[in-house]
Amino acid sequence: MCGIVGAISSANHSLDLSSLHRMRDAMEKRGPDAFGDFFLSNFLYLGHRRLSIIDLESGTQPMLAADGKVAIVFNGEIYNFKHIRAKLQKEGVLFATHSDTEVIIQAYLTWGLHSCLEALEGMFAFALWDERVQKVFVARDRYGEKPLYYTKNQQSFFFASELKALKDFYSKDALSVTALNLFFSLSYIPAPHTIYEGVYKLLPGNYLEIDTNGDFYIRPYYSLKQVVENAQSHLITNYEQAKKALRDLLFTSVEEKMIADVPLGSFLSGGIDSSIISAIMAKLSPKPIKTFSIGFKEKAYDESERAALVASHIGSDHTLHILGHEDLLAVVDDTLAYFDEPFGDSSAIPSMMVAKKAKEKVTVVLTGDCADELFGGYEKYLGKYYAEKYGDYPSALRKLFEWGIGHVPHTNLTNHSLRKVKKVIESASLSPQARYLRLASLGFSPEEKKELLKATWEIPVSDTILSHFLAVNKEDELTQTFYSDIQLVLEGDMLTKVDRACMINSLEARVPFLDSRIVDFSFRLPHEFKILGKNKKRILKDTFADLLPKETMRFSKKGFGLPLRVWFQNELKEELYRLLDDKLVKEQSLFNSDYLKRLLKEHMENKENHASKLWQLYVFQKWYYKQ
Repeated sequence: MCGIVGAISSANHSLDLSSLHRMRDAMEKRGPDAFGDFFLSNFLYLGHRRLSIIDLESGTQPMLAADGKVAIVFNGEIYNFKHIRAKLQKEGVLFATHSDTEVIIQAYLTWGLHSCLEALEGMFAFALWDERVQKVFVARDRYGEKPLYYTKNQQSFFFASELKALKDFYSKDALSVTALNLFFSLSYIPAPHTIYEGVYKLLPGNYLEIDTNGDFYIRPYYSLKQVVENAQSHLITNYEQAKKALRDLLFTSVEEKMIADVPLGSFLSGGIDSSIISAIMAKLSPKPIKTFSIGFKEKAYDESERAALVASHIGSDHTLHILGHEDLLAVVDDTLAYFDEPFGDSSAIPSMMVAKKAKEKVTVVLTGDCADELFGGYEKYLGKYYAEKYGDYPSALRKLFEWGIGHVPHTNLTNHSLRKVKKVIESASLSPQARYLRLASLGFSPEEKKELLKATWEIPVSDTILSHFLAVNKEDELTQTFYSDIQLVLEGDMLTKVDRACMINSLEARVPFLDSRIVDFSFRLPHEFKILGKNKKRILKDTFADLLPKETMRFSKKGFGLPLRVWFQNELKEELYRLLDDKLVKEQSLFNSDYLKRLLKEHMENKENHASKLWQLYVFQKWYYKQ
């Protein structure tokens, strides 16, 4: 796990080495163990910060091919590198190191870039210079586990693993209107957008081809859409066979991701997904594995007893760290700042805390992320089910019920249930695509966003959000939703959160569920294998029930929730009012101040729970005044 940077300059412009070193060293947290440079004739620079995981002695980067014609900088891990290495050796390729980095070089030299990328199973972003064709190739993994940012001016092309490394090469005053609207709709900014105009994220499953003039082309090498389309004609209809296949696939994926030359452990929240990964690791490991979880003093948010139950069952060396509100509030600023642009998933804060504790004992962790998106773990996947059930009630009864719900105040006792009921009511009458848009919009709905932003800043982004939903099987709402969540939510939110929460602590996180073979397999399953009635993740629970305590399979999903509603009425109230001060907002000229006043009033009086919306505003304002 590392950070990479690079620059390609036109022939009449020389690169400034000191500014390039600032680029590289801005990402020290991603790679505290070592750094390196490759500088060619004042027009090409490749830089690297290293967090040593595999081949600690000879895996230094940038790495050059034996003839010096090819150089690479690489961020990530190739899980099947030993298999590719053996295959290349059979073709007569000789290796000088045991690193996965050299495997990429040799696979490129032997098979070409496209076939090389298709062969790689892993999380990565790498840049490869080939002197023979005078081009740099910059690639990102299939699903966007590893980040890659880029920008271009008249003289040069720049890229880096983090936005902060490019800060000398873009204007902080040029906010992207599209990104601004996406953030306030989704609570995050998905690729290819960033909050700055002219700075982009490389889309997953794509690579850049850059020539020595800095001109570039974006080319795809992986298509999830094609995977989905192919899966429809190869559905697995036997449930027992599907369970066996899933078990084999996940055991293989976990085993591959346990390869490391440094201490390794797992995040264990006590939920089904992380418990399954930890239990498989315990089966594969000759000694007790290390597991890590955090608990909360506030019992409504605490899952520590669940995690302890699983840890005891699998015999892990378990570390639990109990947090109070004061512990979480103390790291809010540092956590939000590390993302470099507004990021509104509040679970990043407890995620950062568990990563911090894990780093004290290990350098690599496995996580249970992405099982929900693949096997139907979220309540939103029951949206159609609930809408149909609710629609069966007489209209008069529904109206009476909705009137009553509208008069129930949001309190600690009612908040959780009220939010769920209001979502069901709101989505019951919507079309499938309107329902997905509503459930995906964790911040402001399109109508609310028009009230929030001044007319000069507000633009519709519904088509952008729905472009994935409408790209596949238009008669199958669940398939459309799974596909969209992998393309949009994983890259923009979940994987970004995991990467930054761990990288701020120089910790590598690996995600066994996000193996391309498991992703392909998940789309070959009939929906009733994943969700039967209200039983979510059915096949996952049935397949691995023997590895876990019976109680674990009956636990309801909690996640890393934060008491934002209460915080904004207490601990964060003063700062929230300061950030949304009327004079400040009018000078900023982004928001409609009357709408902000209404949000604050309704929330403070418990008429509505606007915690999610206020958090987006809080996050944005803190970023805006510190960028």
